[in-house]
Parts: sequence; structure tokens; C-alpha cells
Amino acid sequence: MTRSIGLALNVGVLAAFGYAVEHYWGWARLLAPWGQIAPTTIALAITGMLASYALRGTRIYLAEKEIPRGAWFACLRLILINNALNLILPARAGEVSFPVLMRRWFGIDLAQAAGTLFWLRLLDLHVLATVAAACAASGFLAPVAGLSQLVWLGAAGAAASPLILYALRAPLQRKFSARSGKLAGLIAKALAGLPTQPATLALDLTLTWAAWGVKLAALGIVLGLLATVSPLAGTLGAIGGDLSTVLPLHAPGGFGTYEAGAMALLAPASGAADLGPLLAAAVNLHLLVLTTALIAGALAWLATPRR
Repeated sequence: MTRSIGLALNVGVLAAFGYAVEHYWGWARLLAPWGQIAPTTIALAITGMLASYALRGTRIYLAEKEIPRGAWFACLRLILINNALNLILPARAGEVSFPVLMRRWFGIDLAQAAGTLFWLRLLDLHVLATVAAACAASGFLAPVAGLSQLVWLGAAGAAASPLILYALRAPLQRKFSARSGKLAGLIAKALAGLPTQPATLALDLTLTWAAWGVKLAALGIVLGLLATVSPLAGTLGAIGGDLSTVLPLHAPGGFGTYEAGAMALLAPASGAADLGPLLAAAVNLHLLVLTTALIAGALAWLATPRR
């Protein structure tokens, strides 16, 4: 019953989105800007996204020592499947696939895998928030001295967040391990999913920044060309769109929420008076991201050995 409701919701949102696009723009008009972008640029953007997925798979493979050596491709498949499900299912329901697949494929405890997922999402949010705040503070917010300084403080806090959690991990784990009760035990297991050594922390941070750097550079260039704005404004728009997928709730397929996130940073950064072309560019970028993720996720699922 729940699956049927979820499927109906997805279909309904997709149909409403398709109707809205046709009614306000027309699909032919919406997709027209792609004809002005060189195929090599589009290919490079897709390559950037795939390279980002590969780096994320490597991040899991190197960080989680209980994963058997030689299982890197399985980690990549896990990332691709989890990413696709997370995009198409509402309210972050696709995140459930991560701990489930970690236990099924690698025998890792569900609570520990959930802790690893929490850590990875914090790292993702840390990069996006740091870059977005720094770009905004040094860009369109620079003339507003008080607000710019406040946003710089926010960027510093976002940059330091993984280090703070890492410093608190050991005392928190000792505290909850000493307590009785199921909830305390689950929290202690979840904390075990966080890195325990400075070298592991440094590796996680390096791979996270590399993965997002490649992806945001590729998407920022494409969005800049689609919206006819600077690459910096395009990168901010791409960050806004991806921030909507990291937040706890988003619409099925990200339709509407992705565009809203992209516009929240793209519009002020570009300074454009007419928001129509910017919104159309955000929709086009979303279609590129979603299509690439779904095809990659489907291929990963097909490549999964059946038991």
C-alpha cells in the first residue's frame, strides 16, 4: 500500500511538472538552449558527474574498513543506486537503501552504516555550505558589510563542523557505550561509523572536496551557459540545487525543490531582472542531473549480481 502511494505521488508530481513546463514555456522552447552548447561541453559535464560518483564510491571503500578489499566496484554501485533512489523517492526515503545495502553486501551493522551515512551527508553539507557562503560573502553580499561578515562566520562554522564532530566522537561514544538501553546502544554503534584516526578524517575530507569540486565545476559551467551568466553565478546556482537534495525533505524527483534551491542563489548572484530564463536554465540543469543519475543508477542495479 505504501509503495503504491509513493508511486502514485511520484507519477502525480511528474505529470504536474510536465504540464506546468508545457503550459508556461513549452518543452521545445525550454530545451532550445541546449542547441547552443557544444556537445563536448555536455559530455564533460556528464563525465564530471560520473567522476564525482566514482570519488564518492572510493570514499566509502577507503573509509569503511569492514568492506572487503577488492569491492570498490560494489561501493560505486551502492552510491549510484542510493543516489538514484534518493532523487526519485520523496522525503529522503531513498536514504534507507544505504544502510540496507551496506548490511546486505558487506555485513555491516545497520546502526553503524547509518552513522557512516550521517557522516557522509555532514561532509557533503559542509562543502556545499562552505563554498556557497564564501562565494556569496565575497560576491553579491560583499557591499553589505555587516551581512557579509556574518556570512563569512557561517562559512567558517560550516568548514569547521566535521572537525568539531570528530573531536566529540570519542567522548560521546564512551558516554553512550557506558549507558544501558537500546537507544544508547544504537547511538554508540552509529558513532562507530565516524572516522577514528586523523588520517581517515583527512582522506574523507580530501575525497569529499574533490568529488564536489569536479561536479560543481562541471555543473556551474553548464548552468552559466544555459542562463547566460558568469561561471561563478552558475556554480552558486548548482550549489543551491544540490543543497535541496541534501536537506531532510524534498519533493519526489526533486521537481520544484531543486529549481527553488538553484534560483535562491542564482537569482541574487546574477542580478538579472528577468527570472524566466534563469528558471528555465535551472529546470534544464535539473533534467541533466536527474537523467544522468537515473541512467547510472539503473545500470548499477542491472550490474548487481543476483543471489
